[in-house]
Amino acid sequence: MTEILHVAFREAWADAVAGAPYLASGRGMTVADEGFVHCATRAQLDGVLARHYDGVAREKLLVLAIDADAVAADGVELRFENTSGGTELFPHIYGELRPAWVTRTEPAPVE
Repeated sequence: MTEILHVAFREAWADAVAGAPYLASGRGMTVADEGFVHCATRAQLDGVLARHYDGVAREKLLVLAIDADAVAADGVELRFENTSGGTELFPHIYGELRPAWVTRTEPAPVE
């Protein structure tokens, strides 16, 4: 199993698990805005939290562990790319994140 990670707000994820669509791409962004869900590898997680979730209380966040193989098996495109012009490649899911792909959740690491 290939694992990728997504940082989610606890409240939005609880709603998704209860059956609501999960429309977030990243902090303040939706899949409709971006066209994909922002994800990271384990090695990229701390940098993503520092750059994009600075000032957010960590207890409001969850890290979702996603089975990338399950994403592909459902026919949803997953690309490793850099959409902001850098050289580091980040995983992006081109569709809404489905709770069935999430193998576990973890608290966001403390700063």
